[in-house]
Amino acid sequence: MKAAELTRLFASGAEDPVALTERVLAGLEPGPVFAALLPERALAAAARSRERWRAGRPLGPLDGVPVAVKDLLDVSGTITAAGSAVLKRLRRPAASDAPAVGNLEAAGAVIVAKTQLNELAFSGLGLNPHFGTPANALRSEWVPGGSSSGSAVAVARGLVPLAVGSDTGGSARIPAAFNGLVGFKPSNGRVSTKGVTPLAPTLDTIGSIAGDVADARALFQGLAGQRATALEPWSGPARLLVPAALLERSDPQVRRTFEEAAATLAEAGYELVTADVPELAEVYRLYGELGPLAAHEALALYRELIAEHGGEMDRRVVRRVLEVASRDRTDYLRLLAARARLLVRFWRRYRNYEALLLPTVPAPPPLLAEVEASDEAFFRANNRALAHTMLFNFYGGPAISLPLAGGIGLMLAAAPGCDEELFSLAAGVEMMLKPPVE
Repeated sequence: MKAAELTRLFASGAEDPVALTERVLAGLEPGPVFAALLPERALAAAARSRERWRAGRPLGPLDGVPVAVKDLLDVSGTITAAGSAVLKRLRRPAASDAPAVGNLEAAGAVIVAKTQLNELAFSGLGLNPHFGTPANALRSEWVPGGSSSGSAVAVARGLVPLAVGSDTGGSARIPAAFNGLVGFKPSNGRVSTKGVTPLAPTLDTIGSIAGDVADARALFQGLAGQRATALEPWSGPARLLVPAALLERSDPQVRRTFEEAAATLAEAGYELVTADVPELAEVYRLYGELGPLAAHEALALYRELIAEHGGEMDRRVVRRVLEVASRDRTDYLRLLAARARLLVRFWRRYRNYEALLLPTVPAPPPLLAEVEASDEAFFRANNRALAHTMLFNFYGGPAISLPLAGGIGLMLAAAPGCDEELFSLAAGVEMMLKPPVE
């Protein structure tokens, strides 16, 4: 199901929002993919949408379209568990919707369910020992990717056409890549994070997971409360920067698949420049010296929760949060100061490129059994999964993952504020690449 196709059917009368919503709800159940179902709310929204379509006054490209929302965003009347059995027990139902959720409903979206995630949204692999790990939609032996595991699997299985994720270090783009989807991270601050359980407020963003670029953009515009406009694919020449060191360190299978896609783009007239990008290596150096920014902020938020309930939480998440507990308190301030300097330098230096182009993840999806069996295997695979995506949370701009074959993604990343330009560029790239065959 593609949102654009559904709205064409609504317009022609060949499909009805209420009938569609009933069919969608009949295919959903709480478990590893869905944290909660919202039938009454969904059917009421679908009935309003049906009246608008019959009157010829739809609200836009999301009107009547079923959407699932990551259980990190408040939805009125439901407990926002954030993948945590502890928080599910301790929290009360949300009194109101997160603004991003309200924006979606104002755009006509039909919110049918909330999706599962890693505990506290702190992992790139998608495991959840409390509520179960959803099976990767391409190959069940792979991890689903995280932390927006339920959102990606729900779309990839065709259970919903669109799903909301979050992205603090790659949590929308990684599971999108692993499940053969489009995943989008907006510029930091572009979509409200009010009413969203935080992980690292400096880096947190609300992302889109969809089957194609047009649908991902429609969902982004809805989340942002932005007036829907037509997507114009990039038609002129584009200059793309390929970070040499990151490509060289990628798995051979990933590198081959990426290079095939890059060759297709070059033949189509895109100018690809492979060069060293030292500012990316500087992020790794800073995190090694001062600790990851996400861990510092997660510790500030969840130190007391872990002290009291850590034994009931995912031990891998607890370990990641506590990895900076013994560091000097000034490390966090030094990290923020270094980031502020690098942000200016990075985007000024590469302003003559439309975007950076690189593999979304430097390795194919790891095997679920292997990372479940060994914590050390988990941490190696998790660090590798986040290695490319987290760079553009640090640098604050929009980034999008397009599907290639074999659970491998192609990522485009642009300067802060260039969300619409990136969507246009991604739509052009999408047109040039053959759809993956699984």
